[in-house]
Amino acid sequence: MADYTWSTIRQRLQERVESKPFWDATEARDAFNEALLTWNLLTGMWKRRITLPTVANQYEYALSATMLYRMRITYNNLPLTPSGREDLNNGRHTWRSETTASGGDVPTRPVLWAPVSLQLIYIWPADAVGGGTLTVDGVSATPVVVEDGDTVDIGEEDLTTLLGYSLHVLTFKKGGPAFAATMPYFTFFLEGAADLNDLIKTSQFYRRYMGLDRRDQKPFRDTGVPLLQQIIRGQG
Repeated sequence: MADYTWSTIRQRLQERVESKPFWDATEARDAFNEALLTWNLLTGMWKRRITLPTVANQYEYALSATMLYRMRITYNNLPLTPSGREDLNNGRHTWRSETTASGGDVPTRPVLWAPVSLQLIYIWPADAVGGGTLTVDGVSATPVVVEDGDTVDIGEEDLTTLLGYSLHVLTFKKGGPAFAATMPYFTFFLEGAADLNDLIKTSQFYRRYMGLDRRDQKPFRDTGVPLLQQIIRGQG
């Protein structure tokens, strides 16, 4: 991993075309930021860890706005099991009032966590005493570039993949054979993301697009749904 400035990245992007670039500075920046956002969404490249002290009898905790989504939560280094607010409401109507001191079948430490929003979670049962430690490992908000001196911490191989995606996006304005010629860059981008996140490989659309689904070896056909959305949703 290394820090690359936007000015360096922009120059690298310009070197990918033989003639004068057919985009302006704003278009180049927007295309690369799209590549960053899509890459982080598919791979969770940029990680972040935050710790929060538990508060007596509190089941609701706010997370940092710099965290995009949660991946793992522990209480005093013991993992919590992910659940859902609806599951808690339907399966245990009194869960909001239960703490580690409630007794009976209520655990003596928090054992479940439920996402409420990007920056809000619930735990069950609440820590009756407080002073414990919630450790949240997740994906950090995606870095974006605005000024020439803005930096992105990324490996050389991944940067090459993102430059290819950016060029593919920029070539859309030309369309026709020029855009078609950049499709391998998009394919390479998907392959790179799948190498870092095996869940992508289970997507039906990904398997069909890559020719891995024996039930459908036909070329890609336009479904009217944006390509990235099909991949995320796992649609064919």
